Amino acid sequence: MKKSKAIHPVLKERLRYDAATPDREVLKDWRSRTRHVCKPCWELKYCPYGPLVELSPILPPDRAEAVKHNDYLKQCLKTGRLGGGVTEVTEDEKLQFRRILRDRQLLIRRAIFRIEDEDRVDASSKAKDPVRAFLGVSDGRSFKMPKVDFHPIDNRPIELNELDSDTKRRIETAISKDRAALKNALKTGRHDSSHTLDAVRKMMFERDVKEFKPGEYPEECPEIFRESSCNIFGHICPVFCSAEAFTETSDERRRGRYIPFDVKMRVVRRDNYTCQECGVHLGDNEVEFDHIIPVARGGSSEKHNIRLTCFNCNRDKRDQVKI
Repeated sequence: MKKSKAIHPVLKERLRYDAATPDREVLKDWRSRTRHVCKPCWELKYCPYGPLVELSPILPPDRAEAVKHNDYLKQCLKTGRLGGGVTEVTEDEKLQFRRILRDRQLLIRRAIFRIEDEDRVDASSKAKDPVRAFLGVSDGRSFKMPKVDFHPIDNRPIELNELDSDTKRRIETAISKDRAALKNALKTGRHDSSHTLDAVRKMMFERDVKEFKPGEYPEECPEIFRESSCNIFGHICPVFCSAEAFTETSDERRRGRYIPFDVKMRVVRRDNYTCQECGVHLGDNEVEFDHIIPVARGGSSEKHNIRLTCFNCNRDKRDQVKI
């Protein structure tokens, strides 16, 4: 039987335990936190915590991942380029590039993202400590879109005519460059996703490489901690940080349609966040737990009678049973 490795001190500290706390006590406490509750997004279909999620701890990468990232930073410093470089365009990428070229709003949003990044770098470079400013709050100006409350998840159309002439010109220029690059990739079958490494990121990468210590990263992270993380943002779900065993009445909740947390975890792990009907990959807030034999027809809430589906497949089924 494989012996579990010791829990790295940095993991304990990230989860707000004292580094000297014995591993057995840490695991016992965390199991008690996760035994009776599950991620609320699985049931509500949205995260009820909003921006507060960012106050929750985030697990560090495994040592192998940290070393790989450090090697990437070294490569960027060596070549003076940021990104993946020139690669062959796959069929999926061709479809994606064609979709982008047809979608004016998507081109606008991609342009805005690039402009925001340029201005963030420019503002940070004027600060006393450019790296700290780039990572935190800059004392220089920040790029703002007049009359447009832009956010990547906001689907409202962005009207360029509502913007000032300088902002509109910058966006149109960025769109032209983006279009040319995508068309060239479709024509040649090769795409260069890299760009020049700016001075601020160069300083940041040099600092990160100089201060990198592999021993500060865990060789591995217990699966019970990984399962508690949001698979979208990476933070530990706040529900586990605030869980108290005495507030739960698990025996009463096991009746009817209630699916115990341990069953949900086994099903998610078994079905790998994939709809068992249409095969689409699901995010945390898209998971649907479907009773193969409906409760209304005598189906149980045990693992063998539960599967993952997407919203549409689950609703299409209703109380039907496939024989």
